[in-house]
Amino acid sequence: MLLLKPDVLVFYPTAGDPSTEKQILSDSKTFFVNAVAHELFSPLSAVMGLLELAKEGDRVQENLLKMERHLNRMQRILEQLILLSKIEQDNYQPFVRKVNLEQVLGDVVHEYEQRLAQKAISLALDKVNVMIKADEEALKIVLRNLISNALKYSKRAGHVEIKRTGDLLCIRDEGLGIPEQELKNVTARFYRAKNVRSISGSGLGLAIVKHILRRLNITWAIHSQLNAGTTVYLELVGVEE
Repeated sequence: MLLLKPDVLVFYPTAGDPSTEKQILSDSKTFFVNAVAHELFSPLSAVMGLLELAKEGDRVQENLLKMERHLNRMQRILEQLILLSKIEQDNYQPFVRKVNLEQVLGDVVHEYEQRLAQKAISLALDKVNVMIKADEEALKIVLRNLISNALKYSKRAGHVEIKRTGDLLCIRDEGLGIPEQELKNVTARFYRAKNVRSISGSGLGLAIVKHILRRLNITWAIHSQLNAGTTVYLELVGVEE
């Protein structure tokens, strides 16, 4: 059970009001098409440009590495679309076993080293050397989305903190935050809060997080304050020191 002050949090994973979710989905379809097209077009355009540079023979290795990063980004976007489809069609079967939380977090944080450097964001990762019960690949997808959001919506030279408090993992940023009236909607497919729609994104991340954690029967919560940042609390199951 997630033991936190309920007056400052929006809890998940209980199912939302179907009529509300249907309306949000309907209102967001056009935005989703534009967002996903942009998400896929941006790295594709970058790769095409880098291929032209590679033809000239200068800095070939550097350009190949950049192309690889952009292609990996496209792959992750498509993997998330496929995963969301599987979950919603009840074709996703989690593989739960004991995993080392510190190792999993370290692997995921490593993927974002370049973005951290680009935005001069400091990231504090507390010691979390415990074993937990989880589907490792599903957990990585959850953490990627949560950490990616923390970095994406942080200001330049901001700070992100990841720490464990008992049976909770907390991911906190000091970024744009989420308007209070929109907080209950941010896990709907393709939904994006109005204050971040100028920032690239598909609106899939938190929907995928919600569905994965619901399948794993894991409780989580979001606390956010506009222009002050967001904290995500994630329940850890089967913690062993």
